[in-house]
Amino acid sequence: MGTSFTVIENIQQSTPQEGLTSRAATASEPTKDSPALILGAVLIIVVLNFAAFHGSLSGYFLADDFAHVDYLKSVFNGNAHLLAKNFYSNWMQTLGTSFYRPFISITLATDYLFWGANPNGFHISNFFYQTLSSVFLFLSLNCMFPELDRRARFFTAFLAAALFACHPLHPEVVSWIIARVDSVCTTFLFLSLWLYLLARQTDGKRANALQMSSLAAFTLSLMSKEMAITLPPTIFLYELVNSSFCRSEKTGGWRARFVEALKATRWYIALLLFYLGFRAAVLGTLFGGYGGSVGEGLQATLWRRWFMEGCLARLILPFNEAVTEPKDKLRLVFKLMTAGAVAIAILRACLSARKNNLKSLPFAISPFLLFGLGWFIIALAPTIQVFDITTTLQGGRFVYLATAPVVLVLAALVFGAGDEKKSHGQVSLLPLLSMALAALFTASYTVLAMHNNRPWCEASRGVSNLRAGVENALEGQPAQMKVAILNLPPHHKGAHMLYNAAMFGVTLKPPLSKTDLTNRVITFEPVTFGDANLIGRTRLRSILADKNLAGAFVWDSNEQRLLPMKDWRSIGLSAPSQTFELAKGDCLLENEGQSVQSPIIDVPSIDFDFLDLTLKVEPTVAGKQIAPDAYLILGWSGATHPIYAPQQEIAQPLKPGVNTYRFSVGELKNWVGEGKITALRINTSVKPCKINVESVRFINADDQIPELSIAPEFKYFIDSNGTLYTSEDLGPVRYDATKIKGAKSVHYEISKPESWFEHYSGTLRDKAPSEKVSDSGKFEQLSSSQAVIPLKALKVPGFYEVRIIALDAQDKPLGYVSNPINFQVSGSYFKKRKTETDARADKK
Repeated sequence: MGTSFTVIENIQQSTPQEGLTSRAATASEPTKDSPALILGAVLIIVVLNFAAFHGSLSGYFLADDFAHVDYLKSVFNGNAHLLAKNFYSNWMQTLGTSFYRPFISITLATDYLFWGANPNGFHISNFFYQTLSSVFLFLSLNCMFPELDRRARFFTAFLAAALFACHPLHPEVVSWIIARVDSVCTTFLFLSLWLYLLARQTDGKRANALQMSSLAAFTLSLMSKEMAITLPPTIFLYELVNSSFCRSEKTGGWRARFVEALKATRWYIALLLFYLGFRAAVLGTLFGGYGGSVGEGLQATLWRRWFMEGCLARLILPFNEAVTEPKDKLRLVFKLMTAGAVAIAILRACLSARKNNLKSLPFAISPFLLFGLGWFIIALAPTIQVFDITTTLQGGRFVYLATAPVVLVLAALVFGAGDEKKSHGQVSLLPLLSMALAALFTASYTVLAMHNNRPWCEASRGVSNLRAGVENALEGQPAQMKVAILNLPPHHKGAHMLYNAAMFGVTLKPPLSKTDLTNRVITFEPVTFGDANLIGRTRLRSILADKNLAGAFVWDSNEQRLLPMKDWRSIGLSAPSQTFELAKGDCLLENEGQSVQSPIIDVPSIDFDFLDLTLKVEPTVAGKQIAPDAYLILGWSGATHPIYAPQQEIAQPLKPGVNTYRFSVGELKNWVGEGKITALRINTSVKPCKINVESVRFINADDQIPELSIAPEFKYFIDSNGTLYTSEDLGPVRYDATKIKGAKSVHYEISKPESWFEHYSGTLRDKAPSEKVSDSGKFEQLSSSQAVIPLKALKVPGFYEVRIIALDAQDKPLGYVSNPINFQVSGSYFKKRKTETDARADKK
């Protein structure tokens, strides 16, 4: 029977196979590569890893790393059972997620055992897993397709592994300790694949031992991350492509090949089904992912992230917009390299077709190319919920495995199927061109990986500097004195830093700090995830007025250090201003360097909730319209940052004619952290245009936003971030809507578990109740200092948010919602409620 793909002229003839169940390499083609050649390739791969990522070896802990440091501290202080618990429950027993990754905690515990809380040891392990992944990828690929030309197979495998070793999308996995979930999973996945291929090429007891070792490695991969489920379909795909490429006349038709491929994969499918069943039993779900408002947000942006933001293109052009300038020559090099790979493949195909007089396909094709394309789809499939590679390459970890088939496709285009000689025996220029392009690819990937890894090294230094800055601010202060930090840095040029106060708290206590400072630092961060630039003005003013506050600080992302907030004491003690207006003016913006700038002003940054700009915007050319995607940019300078910077800007869509733009500045940390606003700047994204400033008004909305706060009598724990923890109904709390004109009652609402209202709207200043609630109710009184909010409608423990809004006589909302209160309901609340319910039932 004819094969589906063309076999080129210089392929080595192999011994016929008895279908796929016979050993695929009786010709033992892969073993013909000398051990010295294999060792040399492995050493080069190790060197490439070091060249690209050596800067990470001296890194610090970042973001979620701190949760694991705290967890390991508990494990090694009498709670070793927590490690075992990961094998039959949700990973680290975290609420809001569904992950089964017990082996990752074992690797982290091993690091902690040998290194303690020294981050260098953890980073060495991360580098080790990245290097092993690269090596096992090379060994796996070099064992594939035994009938392919040996040189083509070796160079394709080597180039793919070399590019994987220094891939510019890998800094997140290498430099962020907990992102080892991807490298550990991939290491054992590639190891399992390699052992499987060796078993297919071996007979007898050794084959059985290799098969069992492969299944064991697959098990460890499954216990590291859910991406491991891609191995069985990957093996199945390989067997299909390999049987199609094989010249044996006994390979059968497509149906027979399908059955044989299924048979070859059966043990991996069986293990995968067992894993899914066990996972469903212990976690209640087949697959992992995020719940709550985070999960809903991911679902809502699915199409945009996959197809509208250039995420897929970054797999080929992995440039960090915060690192590489748009006109950087390296961008052109990457485009030309990719085009060159395609051009060489087309040239090789044309020459092969002309020389071989092919009938089945018009050109020779490398089986690696077909396998790589299919493998790419398989590797991306599990990331469907979370796939997102931002302009600063955050999310690169999600495609860590998928970068392997991407570089394999590139390598297959460069080296082809091995048709390197003309009919008269002279060597063509194609091998030389291929080698030159491969060298250029490798060098360019290494350089870009080093550039992309730099922000991660800087982020590590930044977190360390932040901790040192807090220690210095509290040094010599009485024990009751505290400091407030308005804006913990969530990231730096795409590198994760600190996403919530709990993460930062770990840095301020042993083993990362000599003394425990966690209760002396006040923060304003999201409980888990969210917009880190949002802040509740009511809580901030009360904290600034606290006599035990030693200082208020903001983090400067450019200088990577803490800056003292100017005039914070006088601002906290003074009564907020009500209204402030600027004079009118007009300006013609003709080029990119022009903007409208206000005169010098002196406005307390935390006195106002809104800034209203009334502008008349007109095109400068008659008949020409303002672009529909144009936007208005409001910038400012202040006492803390006297020079304008992109971090001190917000934007809204720009509309032609006279319009009032309301900017909710009072909820922005980069606004309130200035202490005093000294100047405004108005700009547009399109030029030229004419702007007439008709009015600029700073609005204090105390008469539109009700107050909600925790009463001093609250007896449960309140952390330094303002989150309270309760095992009873929520209270007492204080609320006040008496300033809201026309208010007759107050509506309260509780979010869904692990959900936050601002995740849906992007603001704390909603003007209507939310539909995403667990419960809601109404207070008939407009104020109270001892209100209790019942939690009987809540179904599960977890984090929640509560807020209020004033209602008129017809129960229509007035003004804006209050600043929310974050709280966590413990499992004991639900146990107590069940006990009480059972007791009442027994009495009946």
